[in-house]
Amino acid sequence: MDMKQLITRARRGLREEMRLYLVAVSSLAVAFLCLGGALLALTNLSAVARAWGQSSRMTVYLRDGAEAEDVAQLRALVEGLAEVRAVEHLSSEDARAQFLEHSDVEAGLAALPAEVFPASLEITLAQDTGAPRAARIAERIAQFRSVSDVETYRGWFSRLESLLQAGRAIAGALALLVALCVLAVIGNTIRLAVARRREEIEVMKLCGATDEFVRGPFVLEGSFQGFMSALLAVLLLMGGFLLVRDELDATVAALTGVRAAFLHPAALVGLTLGGAAVGAIGSALSLRRYMAV
Repeated sequence: MDMKQLITRARRGLREEMRLYLVAVSSLAVAFLCLGGALLALTNLSAVARAWGQSSRMTVYLRDGAEAEDVAQLRALVEGLAEVRAVEHLSSEDARAQFLEHSDVEAGLAALPAEVFPASLEITLAQDTGAPRAARIAERIAQFRSVSDVETYRGWFSRLESLLQAGRAIAGALALLVALCVLAVIGNTIRLAVARRREEIEVMKLCGATDEFVRGPFVLEGSFQGFMSALLAVLLLMGGFLLVRDELDATVAALTGVRAAFLHPAALVGLTLGGAAVGAIGSALSLRRYMAV
């Protein structure tokens, strides 16, 4: 089949059924937008999980008024542990400056004194340090009189992993649901287009046109609908993300240390091409049953 002729016939069909296809594209764009939003949330949760999992952090909060000698002794002991890769001492002033740097706060919060922020030792552990060993290190450090509390982030990280697993399951189910919606909507749209062009199809069949020749433009039209629906959803999602990105960075980055990120280019390509593929499949499946003329 001549590809140029196929594209020309598909373009003519798109012009003739413009209103019908616009309704289908706008409806499916909502479904793709929901899927894209779920993937975007999953992408950022995964980035947070990777950052925290790779950092192997532990924070030792120091008591108010802790003696410098006690703090130095504690730091020397921690640095001597085989599992420890780095130790950074943050004073109250340093903690306050770090908080203000990574967050967009109001003037009232910016005026808080340094004493409100506890001094701490930020500990980086080796990547292969297991959770039991990290817990034993934390218990040992907590016995020092200069220590107020020890945060290993293990419980929070476990909850985040559970949330990620649930998010992946939801995203998979949503992707399946969107695919079914695309198949149904584009299938019905193509069937309506076939019904409207039935006389034209009858003439082509009487002139010796094969089923593949008749089906080709409809499959291409269905593919175009799926592609445009996914592309429109991506553009809307990108616009919304850019509008709220600064606010997300001001809050999420302050809490997690990870800035908000948009979908990976590979995910964008997969979403749009997947929409085109499912649209073509939906069109082909509908034509198998409704091409008898």
